[in-house]
Amino acid sequence: MTVRLETERLILRSMEPGDAESYIALMAEPDIARFLTPDGKPQSRADAWRAFAMVLGHQQIRGFNFFTVIEKQSGAFVGRVGPWKPEGWPSLECGWGIARAHWGKGYAPEAAVAAVRWTFDRFPDLDRIISLIDPGNANSQAVARKIGEQKSAETFRLWDLTLDVWSADRGAWLQRFG
Repeated sequence: MTVRLETERLILRSMEPGDAESYIALMAEPDIARFLTPDGKPQSRADAWRAFAMVLGHQQIRGFNFFTVIEKQSGAFVGRVGPWKPEGWPSLECGWGIARAHWGKGYAPEAAVAAVRWTFDRFPDLDRIISLIDPGNANSQAVARKIGEQKSAETFRLWDLTLDVWSADRGAWLQRFG
């Protein structure tokens, strides 16, 4: 299933094989890798390629995936945002990773609201959405707040990291964002 969502400034579409180079470049950015890789370091091309292949495989297995985010005006790759639930995840997550060149533009919350709305529409029995956030990632915590999530008392262990579980209950989120 191919998905295409639009916000005022962005296009969110299903990730596809042609996005590999943009994804690899994203994961090579130190500010991105700091919170999205097992060791907090930029990924090698080979590691990022394998991670990208896993992301595409998630679509085949689960039927949903991160969306590629494109800036409408320029056509530039902005990042990846959207639903994600690999094996062992505590719940369906909305995750985001925005290229450093696009920080400070409000793209992460804009895209995340569209992605969460799509996720709640697609999964009518889903009672909440989560985001797993490193306790030191103030930028992602700010995005989570903007999209109606609150830090819960839960944590999730991934690799050698203990991540905070941020969540939004379906009813409250839909009331706020529709």
